[in-house]
Amino acid sequence: MKMMVFKGASIVVFSLCLLILNTAKGEEENKNGGNPVWNFLFGGKETHTYNSPLKPPMTTGESGNASTAYVRWGRDVCNPDTSETVYTGYVGGGSHAHKGGGTNPLCLPETPEYDDTLTVNGGSRSPIFGAEYETNTYSPFSYVHDSDTVCALCLARGRSTTSMIPAKRTCPPGWTKEYGGLLMGSHNGHYGHDFLCIDRNPQGRSGSSASKDGFLLYAVEGTCGSLPCPPYVSGKEISCVVCSR
Repeated sequence: MKMMVFKGASIVVFSLCLLILNTAKGEEENKNGGNPVWNFLFGGKETHTYNSPLKPPMTTGESGNASTAYVRWGRDVCNPDTSETVYTGYVGGGSHAHKGGGTNPLCLPETPEYDDTLTVNGGSRSPIFGAEYETNTYSPFSYVHDSDTVCALCLARGRSTTSMIPAKRTCPPGWTKEYGGLLMGSHNGHYGHDFLCIDRNPQGRSGSSASKDGFLLYAVEGTCGSLPCPPYVSGKEISCVVCSR
């Protein structure tokens, strides 16, 4: 009889000890991610981690799988020192003379693919036109006047974002310069479109020099008023740079 009472008391004491250890284990894990007493007694090979810190964000210089794409307007090849060329093509957009012709220029691939199952005869369409440089009055770019504008889609590996910075020629500290050039946009008497950073050494599509007047690109210049002068200068062309990080 005494033996049974002793065994029963032992079981109760052992159960209380386990309860205390388990409580201490949870409290200690919440603080430090582990309980040394519990680990010593029972091996400590837990399958869960409590309050484990999040992995820190990727910092500059850590390549990982990060990459970012951007368009190099005005050239049909990417900067080999910073990026790789995904495809080359031609700039396209809405006509300068058509209202609602579209404000977002596209870099159209040299080799288009068509889905004939989606072709429907008749009805209205949204036309897209090739782009031309209108640079006869801007001497640094006059050699490409009326030429069709080319482009390239570029991939910068090891970086996660790109940005076009107007009115700058250099990138902020910690950023990589992909290319720089001249800010170009629509004529103030035409239907507007987005501003593009055209490479400072622009190319025209080979053999293109006829004036077709579709999507037109003009050099952008500062106009004083709400734009403060100085530091801006009225009538002076605006530079640009494309940076990645």
